[in-house]
Amino acid sequence: MFVTLLTRVVRRYSAVAALAVFLPFPLTAQSPPATNSQVIQANSNRTPGGKLDHGVLTLHLELRQADWYPEADTGPSMKVYAFGESGEPPQVPGPMIRVPQGTEIHVTLRSLLPTAAVVHGMHQHPGEADDVVQVPAGEVRELRFSAGAPGTYQYWASTTEDLKGRRPYGEDSQLAGAFIVDPPGTVQPDRVFVIGLWRSQPNVVLSQDVPVINGKSWPYTERLTYAAGEPVRWRWINASDSVHPMHLHGSYYRVDSEGDGERDQIFEPAQQRMVVTHGLRPGTTMAILWTPQAGRWVFHCHLVAHFLPEMTARNALVAQSERIHEHGSNHMAGLVLGITVTGKRPAVAFHGRTRKLRLLVRERPARKGLPAGFGYQVEESHKLVSQDVTAPGPPLVLERGRRVEITVVNQLHEPTAVHWHGIELESYYDGVVGWGTDGHKITPGIEPDGSFRVRFTPPRAGTFIYHAHLNDEVQLGRGLYGALIVVEPGAQFDALTDYIFIVSRGGGDEIAAPRLLNGRADDPPTFHWHRGQRYRLRLIDITANNPALFALKGSGGLARWRAVAKDGADLPANQAVMQDSQQLLWSGETYDFEYEPQDPGSLQLEVGSSVTAARPWKIVQRIEVR
Repeated sequence: MFVTLLTRVVRRYSAVAALAVFLPFPLTAQSPPATNSQVIQANSNRTPGGKLDHGVLTLHLELRQADWYPEADTGPSMKVYAFGESGEPPQVPGPMIRVPQGTEIHVTLRSLLPTAAVVHGMHQHPGEADDVVQVPAGEVRELRFSAGAPGTYQYWASTTEDLKGRRPYGEDSQLAGAFIVDPPGTVQPDRVFVIGLWRSQPNVVLSQDVPVINGKSWPYTERLTYAAGEPVRWRWINASDSVHPMHLHGSYYRVDSEGDGERDQIFEPAQQRMVVTHGLRPGTTMAILWTPQAGRWVFHCHLVAHFLPEMTARNALVAQSERIHEHGSNHMAGLVLGITVTGKRPAVAFHGRTRKLRLLVRERPARKGLPAGFGYQVEESHKLVSQDVTAPGPPLVLERGRRVEITVVNQLHEPTAVHWHGIELESYYDGVVGWGTDGHKITPGIEPDGSFRVRFTPPRAGTFIYHAHLNDEVQLGRGLYGALIVVEPGAQFDALTDYIFIVSRGGGDEIAAPRLLNGRADDPPTFHWHRGQRYRLRLIDITANNPALFALKGSGGLARWRAVAKDGADLPANQAVMQDSQQLLWSGETYDFEYEPQDPGSLQLEVGSSVTAARPWKIVQRIEVR
């Protein structure tokens, strides 16, 4: 095995996690003392490595094996390979290279590993992926090159050809670092975050993972504090072998650039897009800008496997039979950042009387092809709006600018919580148990036979999601999710022209549980449309971990539809254009499209896996046009 458990007392994970979540003050990840060069330090990417002098950066890097503490500095550790500067402790991620455009870079690479390493990305950018450096065990390589064009890049290394997603997954999975080239002149302050993922084996379903941000796993990741309204600039680098749909609670963020580690595309204003969830594929980067609202928020990967509380270093180091699955009050680990935004939230303009609803969380009986599970019902004015407990839950149709009060009533035998995904609201009502606040109050879990009253005023019309945010893998898999649709004031949701398509899983088993489209594994009822009528298709992926590829096809192949919105935010006019009707969604994403059939005939909305999926699947929604 790649990992070694040190001889030290390890606290029970659930107790540590519960303490960390509910402490009333922010925790900051601390690094071990620099006196022990065999202990890896977590690198916050605040200080560049090397020495910059008269336009020349000199950097002496070593590749070493050392002890890594991805959680508490007194917690469990594992042996991994890491980069470090000569004479300094190794770091995860590796020392940040950050220089102005035009800088000449002089790097020496010394391998202290027992095997040869291949170093990628250590060259001028933009560059080529096959421009690599071989560093045999015990030897040194010297490099000189110009920094290249401004952008967000990365360097990384591997000691094996057994790569997954073109990245190492085990002992050398943390051999990566940020490579930032700034434009000349004054540079706006920003933060750099590198995503790492230690994986016990290449099979993603069977693997025990330890996901980290800048070398640490939640609740030990760095806690961030900003002032409300302060522009926040982040650069994100996915140095792992997996995709990460990065989801921000409470605000939208703007994607200003995207790259593949070798090249970076900096978008013109017309190309920028506002999102609450954006997928980072293996090896890719993004630069983002957002303006935070007052409250306490999280920014996390929306794949449940990457914030599952069981994905801990302790569990990675023991046999499967010894893993801890009782996670107490902590319901997240891994790729999560906690953010505190000081100040006051501005009042949201509203109209009309407050609308009052009850969202009932109930057991759902088994039905054809699917086992029993959970589901939602909606009650308004003491009448059940939905007569059955369903999964997906009934669409919640709200009005922009009209206050709503939703009392969530938990009639299950376990606690739950509801997250209003994509809605800009006060953090206390956001659904993150033990984190959201309202003054001195902390967002609670909703205990069995308990309730929680949520209040917000939707500030924009669009397609959103409501879903469980506690014991996520189980509760999402068993049916606790639904579409949240916000319409303009005075408008009505017309189910004859406005169609919701939700992709989910029919259970928590990543191997056996079927994919579902609107709660069905196969044979959805045929829709009947009319030529010349404009239809809106609202696409939602709320699977725990799976992407979904949507494609609308006619007799001549792919149809053409018009993009309307992403994550509930209307697209600017130059992006709201006709395009081939094919769209990949990652977990937590929503897209809206408009389509107007011109001729009678048959259409198929195909929903399935991407072409590279190991276990292909497909559901076909038939549409007859008259």
